[in-house]
Amino acid sequence: MMPIALGNLSNVVAAGDENGNLYVWKDVEAIKENVGNNFLTHTSNLQKIEFTIDDRRIITLGSND
Repeated sequence: MMPIALGNLSNVVAAGDENGNLYVWKDVEAIKENVGNNFLTHTSNLQKIEFTIDDRRIITLGSND
């Protein structure tokens, strides 16, 4: 199952995959239009994604952490 997180104050959407990639979109409508910004975050699959209260940071947890 792919983890997904929505921003607390913004419409930012983040999703992870089994290869440790994090995809970020500015809002839900942007998902339909593009792939999103891709960040390599871990060498294993992402288990959890969380935004800080102010949405300034995204915290990820990989399965081998």
